[in-house]
Amino acid sequence: MNLENNQSQEVPRIDKERLWHDLMEVGKFGFQEGWGVTRPAFSDADIEARNWLLERMNAAGLEIRIDAAANVIGALRGATAGPPKILAVGSHLDAVPRGGRFDGALGVVAALECARVLRENGVGLPWDLEVIDFSDEEAAYNTGTVGSRAMTGKLTDGEIFKSRKKGQATFAEKLHGLNKDPDRIAEAVRDLNVFRAVLEIHIEQGNRLETENLQIGSVTGIVGIYRYIVTVRGIPGHAGTTPMRLRDDALIKAAPAFTLLPEWVRDQNPDMVGTIGQMALEPGAVNVIPGECEFVVELRSMEIRDMAAVRDRLSAWVQETPGASIRTILEKDSVSLAEPLIDTIVRVSEKEGLRCIRMPSGAGHDTQSFAPEVPCGMIFVPCRNGRSHCPEEWIEPEQAAAGCQVMLGTIIELAKKA
Repeated sequence: MNLENNQSQEVPRIDKERLWHDLMEVGKFGFQEGWGVTRPAFSDADIEARNWLLERMNAAGLEIRIDAAANVIGALRGATAGPPKILAVGSHLDAVPRGGRFDGALGVVAALECARVLRENGVGLPWDLEVIDFSDEEAAYNTGTVGSRAMTGKLTDGEIFKSRKKGQATFAEKLHGLNKDPDRIAEAVRDLNVFRAVLEIHIEQGNRLETENLQIGSVTGIVGIYRYIVTVRGIPGHAGTTPMRLRDDALIKAAPAFTLLPEWVRDQNPDMVGTIGQMALEPGAVNVIPGECEFVVELRSMEIRDMAAVRDRLSAWVQETPGASIRTILEKDSVSLAEPLIDTIVRVSEKEGLRCIRMPSGAGHDTQSFAPEVPCGMIFVPCRNGRSHCPEEWIEPEQAAAGCQVMLGTIIELAKKA
């Protein structure tokens, strides 16, 4: 079936039961009752999930390869004449510790289901469809979205050789374990001109859709994320014999930043968020005065200038605090998604009888790596109570099916316009 000559052709229907079965199968890897899913990139659970995906891709007749950044890619070849074009669909299978079953996994499984339905119905696309599982989206080793940034040439020099925590393995070391040479990771870079578009379906990870009784979100943009490590040094000493007046306690010196940060963020932009979600004390003993306090500051906003303004206030505080220093982990700017794709997702949703709204994403995604150079679209589905990155993360089978059907319809609409 050639879609270019069949403009009125109805969109095939996805297999709802197969989609849900696959989501439940993936959800078993790294799952522990009461603790949710723990599946960091390249962990045993992630390797099991990747192997599961490779088996499903092979059964679906996709051409499979694993690139230099360990991205898993399955291609459904299209009827391309001349230089190939690619429509990329997918997300990530890795998951945060004690996370949920659907964050990332929905995007990979739904992409696979779309490829299977197209092949089973003999739908010939005017370009190749690539189903992709991007590696380390969730920042298990450093700054996250590693696989998609490797593919788009956005990794910083030496980044994969650094670890997020002292004593923790690096992304490069984990690549060695997969028989990949980290010194050759640049081979993962693709010519972005070959991409017709990038599509990703994801749970909302918030509660707007559920609260407003909406079934689909067409994402308009993805927030920027700025992260910094702040280190404050003092003098360690015996907690019982050192008088309070003679202490140089690193934690006490760092403490003002914990309340100043939310004040700076609220003053700058009420729609902006700032978080200190990770902190470590050295030497970390109950009877020793902290000699070092290290914490991570994260800022998120659609407005780059607002994040820069809060960063500057944080830097000024560091300069005024004795023994304090700051190091940049990540400065990923916000991106806008492609208006034609945003509109197409809305139209397809309405054709399916689904209530849809245009909305920004407050979470980062692999699509963000492509958006400055490639037309990108994202589909959100509701998640129960807006919960994500926790064991309570949940969506209903019909919500997964609705989002997947919208993705399939969007792929076919793009093919008709090719």
